[in-house]
Amino acid sequence: MVNHNIVPEKFMAKHNIVEISESEEMYLITIARLVERGVEEPVSIPRLASELSIQPVSANQMVHKLAEEELVEYLPYKGVQMTPKGRDAALQVLRDRRLWEVFLVEHLELPPLEADALACRLEHITPDGVTGRLAKFLGHPSVTPQGLPIPEINGEEIGQQIRPLTGLAVGERAEIMWIEGDTATRAFLEAEGLRPGLEVCLLAIGGSGALLLGVGENRIHVAETVADKIMISVQKYKD
Repeated sequence: MVNHNIVPEKFMAKHNIVEISESEEMYLITIARLVERGVEEPVSIPRLASELSIQPVSANQMVHKLAEEELVEYLPYKGVQMTPKGRDAALQVLRDRRLWEVFLVEHLELPPLEADALACRLEHITPDGVTGRLAKFLGHPSVTPQGLPIPEINGEEIGQQIRPLTGLAVGERAEIMWIEGDTATRAFLEAEGLRPGLEVCLLAIGGSGALLLGVGENRIHVAETVADKIMISVQKYKD
C-alpha cells in the first residue's frame, strides 16, 4: 500500500498511483484467499459478502468502487474478478500478513490464532522496504506456521495451480501445499501422515466420497469433508 508519508502526492498523480484504503485491501485479499482455496473467478457478490460478514448491497457498492479504480472487473450476474493491478496489491498484502505471522509465532512465541489477528492489523501499515527486510530476517519462509503459502511477488496468479484434494483424479499425484481448518484438524492429519510438502497419490474414491491415498508406502483413508480442507498443487506432476 502506498503511504502518503513516504511517496509525495505529486509523484502519485504523475504516475497515476491510487492509494488503496484498508477496507479496499480487505476486499482484495478476501477475493485472493477464496481463489487460493480453489474458488474460481468471477467470485459472486453474495459469496464475497458472506466471507466478509456484510450485506450483499454493501459488497456491491465497494465492488463498483474497486472497479472504478481498475482493481477489479465486475461482470454483471456473474461476480467480480481481480485485474492484474488488483492481484498485485492483494499478493503484497497477503505477503506482508503472512511474514508477520511467521515472525510473531517463531520469535515472539504468540499462539497462531493470536498472531494471525495481530498480523491482520500489521499488514495494512507495512512499508514496502520493511517487507523485504522482514523476509530476509526470517530466512525467506514459504509457508506460515499454519501451513498457508507466503506469496512471492513474481506476477504469477494466486492459486493458479492450487485446488482441494477432492479435485484430484484417481491415479493422479500431487503435493500438499497447506491444510485449512483449525489446529486440531491439522494436528490430526499430521498424525495420520499428511502434512505440507508431502507427495500423495489418489488411489480410489469410496461410495461415500472418502478418499484412499497413497503416501509413500502408507495407505490413508480421508473423509471427503476433511479432504476438502487439504490444498494441493499438481503442476509439477503434469506430463
